[in-house]
Amino acid sequence: MSNYPNKVMHIFNQKLKELESRLHDEDFVRQAGIDFTRKRKLGFSDIVKSLIFMSSKPLTEELYDYYEYASDIVSASAFVQAREKILPKAFSALFTMINESFLCTSLHKGYHLVAVDGSDLAIPYVPTDIKTYKSNGPNNKGTNLYHINSSYDLLNNRYVDIVINGFQHSAEQESLCTMARRYTQGKAIFIADRNYATWNVMEHLKDAGQHFLIRAKDIDSENGLLKKFKLPNEAFDLEIETILTIKQTSEVRSNPDKYRFLSTSSTFDFISKDKPYHPVKYRVVRFKIEGGEEYETIITNLSREEFSSKEIKELYGMRWGIEVSFRHLKYATGLKVLHAIKRNSIQQEIWARVILYNLSMIIINKASVKLQKTNKKWNYSINITRAIHIIRDMAKRKGGIPPSLESIISKELLPIRPNRKFTRKVRAQSLININYRFS
Repeated sequence: MSNYPNKVMHIFNQKLKELESRLHDEDFVRQAGIDFTRKRKLGFSDIVKSLIFMSSKPLTEELYDYYEYASDIVSASAFVQAREKILPKAFSALFTMINESFLCTSLHKGYHLVAVDGSDLAIPYVPTDIKTYKSNGPNNKGTNLYHINSSYDLLNNRYVDIVINGFQHSAEQESLCTMARRYTQGKAIFIADRNYATWNVMEHLKDAGQHFLIRAKDIDSENGLLKKFKLPNEAFDLEIETILTIKQTSEVRSNPDKYRFLSTSSTFDFISKDKPYHPVKYRVVRFKIEGGEEYETIITNLSREEFSSKEIKELYGMRWGIEVSFRHLKYATGLKVLHAIKRNSIQQEIWARVILYNLSMIIINKASVKLQKTNKKWNYSINITRAIHIIRDMAKRKGGIPPSLESIISKELLPIRPNRKFTRKVRAQSLININYRFS
């Protein structure tokens, strides 16, 4: 078996050196032209690499692992001081460079399938940090949270963009618009849940030349987009159209089937006093949830000729892949266990874990291309959690990744059991304290 993982790490190291060569010209460090200009034990590349391949151990143990128990290992204090010179923008730039080096090639009818969602990350408690602070009531200690808005390629199992915001301004809808406009990898279908179903978001996606399918609140919802349309209470695949306006003329009031009035509290960037009317037209697909009497309703700009209502349902079902990715990002890569309190350093670690996840999935995808069912009961897929742990441990080695890595992770398998369903368990966010990390 070819040593593809070593090729991946070789390109990663090349991109890291390229990034380091740009420190004098771009704002990747706090003092461009000063920071990391002298040769020291803790160079820029060593700090970035050690952060990307950290696990869940205390910082001193992580440094022992990275420097392979060398006698002249740097102290945790020196590492913390050195890492503070690096801005999170350096990690986001490296993230982009790696994605550009390994393009997402798996498509569906010529489209990338990009799921969009957000996830909260508990961070160390600092009540004066207003941007991330969340109150838990007058008699309870609050918490601090970052909200990670992500776009995720479902067929290539890779994050293509993230936006990190404090809890007080999670801005999921705004972040989707930003990520859609930044997307440059070709035709894509953006798939999102109900939080994103607004006129403004859908018009921004259309304006950016993107396709989408977004779950909306059902037709009988009191505050849903579809509440005033005369739609049948059954499964359907229909077109809806209306004219959005900020005017309250007699024409608007007397034609509720033709116009939708937008209040001053509504966000819609395509209307102004000079252009008070904006027509919209979408396709709405409603289908019954299997095993129940409830319906799900999808709004899309995909054509009926290209995608049937059955395909729309199947594509939306694939959105769950981003939820699974969040679990691997937080637990398999170790994002839940932070090695910092300062917000700049926490953002470094978020980007570092996303980079580790993407590098791992690039290797895992290659190793799992031809996993075929033999005479066993189930088809099998690679155990992503175990594979990420193995890839991270081997990537730390100074001698490079051995050729046996692909073979090793190809033996870490889990059976694929289709159509399994469980009640989703929603638990409160918690932080693993910096003094009580697990190994």
